[in-house]
Amino acid sequence: MSIRVRLQSPHTVPADYDFEGPEIVIGRAAGAAVVIPDTRVSRQHARIVRRDGDWWVEDLGTRNGTLLNGELMAGAAKLKAGDRLGIGDSIVRFIGDAADSSTAASADPAPFTIDPMRATVMGGRDTVRMRAVNQIHRALAESLSLSELLDVILARCFDVLDPEEGAIMLRGPDGTFATAASRRLGLPGATVSIPRRLVDEVAGKGQPALVLDAAYDDRFSGSASVISSGMRSVVAAPLVDADGALGLITLCSRVAIRQFSQPDLDMLVSIASAVALRVRNVALADALAERRVVEHELALAHDVQMSMLPRDMPQRPDVAIAARLKPARSIGGDLYDFVIDGDRLWFIVADVAGKSIAAALYMAIVRTLFRAMARGQAGVADVACGMNRELARDNDRMMFVTAAVGCLDLRGGTLGLVDAGHNPAVMVEGGHGRQVPAVPKGVALGVLADARYTEARLTLEPGATLVLYTDGLTEARGTAGEMFGEERLYLAIDEAATEPPETLVAAVMGAVERFAAGTPPDDDLTVLALRRNL
Repeated sequence: MSIRVRLQSPHTVPADYDFEGPEIVIGRAAGAAVVIPDTRVSRQHARIVRRDGDWWVEDLGTRNGTLLNGELMAGAAKLKAGDRLGIGDSIVRFIGDAADSSTAASADPAPFTIDPMRATVMGGRDTVRMRAVNQIHRALAESLSLSELLDVILARCFDVLDPEEGAIMLRGPDGTFATAASRRLGLPGATVSIPRRLVDEVAGKGQPALVLDAAYDDRFSGSASVISSGMRSVVAAPLVDADGALGLITLCSRVAIRQFSQPDLDMLVSIASAVALRVRNVALADALAERRVVEHELALAHDVQMSMLPRDMPQRPDVAIAARLKPARSIGGDLYDFVIDGDRLWFIVADVAGKSIAAALYMAIVRTLFRAMARGQAGVADVACGMNRELARDNDRMMFVTAAVGCLDLRGGTLGLVDAGHNPAVMVEGGHGRQVPAVPKGVALGVLADARYTEARLTLEPGATLVLYTDGLTEARGTAGEMFGEERLYLAIDEAATEPPETLVAAVMGAVERFAAGTPPDDDLTVLALRRNL
C-alpha cells in the first residue's frame, strides 16, 4: 500500500510525496526519500515503515531528536492521519494512504500538491500563499453558509500558515464573542478555547497581534489563561467594519513547532479585512427583509471597501502622496494603494471592469495580491506578471482589471512603471503636465495567464509629480452629454501643477464635478498624485 506525506519547510518548496514503502527515510542525505537540506537534520533522521497493516515512525538516533505532534519521540510510534513530525525547522505531515486521498481531502479540503521543479519565479512558498488567498476570496463570492465559509477559511489558513490550532470568533447580539469555527491538528471537531486576554487585545482594541512567545510577551506573560492554554506563538487579526469589531481569527502553536512572523500576520490581516464584509452581510441577511438587506449591504460594503484604502499617507520629507476615490455607486471597482518597503515606494491605481459587488470583491483580490508581491527585490514587471497569473487562474467569469503599477527608488528617483491596459500616466514638471512617454501598453490583468509586461524606466526629478487616474474622470459626462476628456483633465492639472499633491488632487476632482454639474457619474473616479520632494 502507498503512503502520502506532506513536507512544509523554510528550506525547500512545499510538496506532497506518494511512496509505496515499505520503508521511507527522511533526512539530509541526497539519497533520502524525503530530503530536507537543513544542517539541524541528520543525514538519516527518521524513517516511516509499514508493519502489520499500519504505518509506524521512529527516530534514527539523532542528536536533535524528532517531535511527534510536539512531543519528543522515544521509540517507535504508530501514525494516524493528521500526525506531524517536527524535524529541524520543517514539518512532515502524515496524510495517510495515498489511495484514500479522497477521504483525506474531505477532512482537509483541497490540499496543494506542488512539484518542486515547477516553482514560479515568485518562490514556492509565495505561490502556495497566493493560491490560498485566491481560493479564500473566491469562496467569499460563493453561496456558502457562514459555517461552511469559516471552515474553508480555517482550512486554507492551516494549509499555508501551518498552525497547531485555530479559531474564528464572532460577536453575538449581546456583544460577547463566541467561537464560530475551530480546528485542531489531528483532532477533527475539537473545540479550541481562546483566552479572554487575547480576545480583549485583538477584538477589543481592533488591532492585530503577533506573539513570538507568549511567555516573554509583556501583553500576555502575566495571563494565567494564556500560559495554561499551552499556546506560545500566536497570530491574530480582528474582523472589523465601520461599527467596530465583528470578531477575530486566531492561529496558534507552540514555539517548538511553529513560530509565526510578520509576513504571516500581513497575510492574515488581508484575509480578515475581506472576511469581515461577508460576515457582516450574512448577519444582515438573517435579520432584515430582502430589500433592506440589499440597502444595508451596499452601505456597509462601501464602508469596508473604503477602509481597505490607505488611511494615512506617508509622512516623509522626500515624498508626498495624495489620492481620492469616489465610487459611482455605493461600491465600485477602482483602487489605489501603496507600500513602502525600505527605500522603495510601490504604488498602484487600478480599475476593475464593472461596478457590482463582484467588482468590489475582485478589487479586494487585486489589493491583496499587490501587497503580497510588492516587496523585496522584485521588479515591477515581475509583480505585474505574478498578479496577472493569479487573477487569470480559474477566471471563469472573465473579470479583468486595468492597472498602472510602479515603484519609486526614494534614494535616486528612479521610477519603474508598468501599464496594464490603463490610462496613460501624467508627468508634471515646470508647471506643465504631459503624458509620460515610452511606457509600453500591456494587456489588462486577468485576461491572459501567460501575458508578459515590460517595465518603463524613468527618473522622477525633485519637484516633479506623477499623476495616475482612472477613465471615470475623462469619460465623465456633463449635462449636454459631452465627455470631460483629456484636454480638460490636462488643463485642470496645469492650473494646480505647483500646488501640493493634496491640493492638486482636490482641484482635478473639483473640475470634474463642476463639469458634471450634478449628472450622476457612469464610472468610479480615482486620481493619485505622487511628488518627489528631495
